[in-house]
Amino acid sequence: MPLWDKDMNESEKSLAITAEALFLFNLLLAPGLGFIALLMVYALKKSQANNLAANHLSQTVGVSLIGGVLIVCVIALIFLLGGFDSGYTWMVVVLYFTFIHSSLILMGVIGLVKALNGEHFRYPLIGKPFRA
Repeated sequence: MPLWDKDMNESEKSLAITAEALFLFNLLLAPGLGFIALLMVYALKKSQANNLAANHLSQTVGVSLIGGVLIVCVIALIFLLGGFDSGYTWMVVVLYFTFIHSSLILMGVIGLVKALNGEHFRYPLIGKPFRA
């Protein structure tokens, strides 16, 4: 059931949309830069965000941090398996992008659609439950 109603102003809904859009920007266009922008929005707006915006902000920042840890683990795994000269390198990279990165993108798109509809969203498996 959409939580978007006439009482919720446009800036509150647009903050949720901005959080999800920056999450996708970080994954698809500018890794690192998108994350810094998302952290800045989170730091500046988290105290004045309503439940919907706070949900999307906390979910995207949390999942971005987990995604960052996962990519560091993949890089460590590549070096443990013999570095970039190893035959396992491409196997690890392809598996990471096929399963993890593409799943994060799919969930980010679903989160963006939920934000556009004024609905809460929890990233499956790795998103923490939001308590209003």
